Amino acid sequence: MVKKSYLEKNRITRITGICGILIPIVVLLCIGLAISHSPWFRFTEHAFSDLGIDSVSAIYFNSGVILGGSLVLVFSLGLIKILQKKTGAYILSLSSIALIGIGIFPETSYTLHFIASASFFVLLAISFLIIGQTIIRDQSEREMGILATLFALIAVGSTIFLIPWEGIAIPETLSCLPAFIWCMMYGIKMTFV
Repeated sequence: MVKKSYLEKNRITRITGICGILIPIVVLLCIGLAISHSPWFRFTEHAFSDLGIDSVSAIYFNSGVILGGSLVLVFSLGLIKILQKKTGAYILSLSSIALIGIGIFPETSYTLHFIASASFFVLLAISFLIIGQTIIRDQSEREMGILATLFALIAVGSTIFLIPWEGIAIPETLSCLPAFIWCMMYGIKMTFV
């Protein structure tokens, strides 16, 4: 009986780890497809959410962030299951719901989109700061804790890049890409449990 429960826990951990691995792949692929259908898009002049307004790019962008947010949600549930201190993982799950909201409520939803977008970026940085600071104390998790903390600081520091340009795609990239890569790295670790 105990062995079956242990095997089931490992299987669930592996599945949630695979979701972590898929996060940057799915999100980058969908955003790349959206950009490829939007010759007007400029990193220094636009936000990624501009891709979610109309035409084929909206389908790629909105479905990509909804799917990406769903993957982050499943991954965060795996973190909740395996981390001793779960606060950061719970906040990451809230961030994932906000990411899904970005796709459900495109920029044309104005206030709802702003709330979802702002919540996503703030909660993502907070979750990584907490995860990093809690797992850094465990010798076997130290490197991943340092990376999570560093990525949270990069996300907060990326607001500096808001100053020279009218668009926010560069700060959005600096906030999300490192975090999603961390999810991939930790997801790989989870698949070998």
